[in-house]
Amino acid sequence: METRYVDAKEFLDTVYTEWLPSNESRPFVTLTYAQSLDGMISKKGEQLLLSGSESMAMTHRLRLLHDGILVGIGTARIDNPQLNARHVIASDLKSHEQPRPIVLDNRLELPLDCKLLKNFQNGTGRKPWIVTTASSSNPAAKALKEAGAHIIYITGQDHHRPTLKSVFETLKRQGITRLMVEGGAKIIQSCLDSGCLDHLIVTIAPMFVGEGGIKAGTYGQKLINVKYRQFGQDMVLSANTLTT
Repeated sequence: METRYVDAKEFLDTVYTEWLPSNESRPFVTLTYAQSLDGMISKKGEQLLLSGSESMAMTHRLRLLHDGILVGIGTARIDNPQLNARHVIASDLKSHEQPRPIVLDNRLELPLDCKLLKNFQNGTGRKPWIVTTASSSNPAAKALKEAGAHIIYITGQDHHRPTLKSVFETLKRQGITRLMVEGGAKIIQSCLDSGCLDHLIVTIAPMFVGEGGIKAGTYGQKLINVKYRQFGQDMVLSANTLTT
């Protein structure tokens, strides 16, 4: 594991030379996801493992470099992620704080038995934040708070959903300065469309998903500072976006 991690650390040190967001009202935002050769990031209603162990080490190092990790409620429910850095060397765990797990959950549907809450209850994870447009009187709010979640209420706009811009600005006011966005598909596309993106890291796995796959987002802007690195059988693309 240490060799894989050292390789990942060296690569990320070359692509993250500064942490200046294009807009000071929000955090520095990294969007990262894994996709198949046919452009799929998941299968409807089920977890899809794409990354190999070598690129997984890169993802966990990347998590350690950020203050918070944001996913949507679909990813939180289907994948039941931990949103922390585990596949890293011990010395880096001591010198870095674990990122804050953050879930965008407009209906307060995060399961009470999910790993994010269980880790916090067991003292092995940080208190998860839930960003929601739901009312504070929603019955689920009380149960989630009692289970250990911190709920951040935000005003919704289109179809009661907040814009990612408003979510990012809210998180900046809460002290998040480096935010890693991991998915799922709707949040990936919203992030690409929002103009609130500084860095893109895409892991491309040598496989086809085919029927039932859910495609990654599309991005109509030019990427700059493009770099590639092979980790095991996976190819990782790193690039900055031309910010607006």
